Amino acid sequence: MGNHSHSFKFLIFVIIVLAFPMISLGQASQQDSTKTQQKTQLTFSQQISRSNQDLKRSKIYFLSFKKSHEVSYLRLATTQCTSAIKTLKATQAMFPNTTRFHYQAKNRRFTACQFFDKLQDTASRLDPRYHIEDIADDGCNF
Repeated sequence: MGNHSHSFKFLIFVIIVLAFPMISLGQASQQDSTKTQQKTQLTFSQQISRSNQDLKRSKIYFLSFKKSHEVSYLRLATTQCTSAIKTLKATQAMFPNTTRFHYQAKNRRFTACQFFDKLQDTASRLDPRYHIEDIADDGCNF
């Protein structure tokens, strides 16, 4: 009976030694997954914030252009709007199309592209040297 008792204790010891690291790895993996989700969400928020700032600047520059008719303001508006669109496209690409983040970024990008169209339309009425190139390949191609 003493031999069986030692064998049983040894078996329990081996199970604990082998199972504990596996359980710990599973918990660590779950924590890493949670941290990754939080980081992704933070990145989403930062990217949306950045694109909002770019689009806001773009609209301010456009208003300045409308008041002063200085083409440099229209160019700045275009640059800022293009930056917002590229940021939103990259943000959208970070997520599978089954997530709300993907569609939120897509909807914001669509709105930014509509504003870009307005900038293009305004520039098209000016001298041809001020026309704005299409950015369909850079983010307004849905």
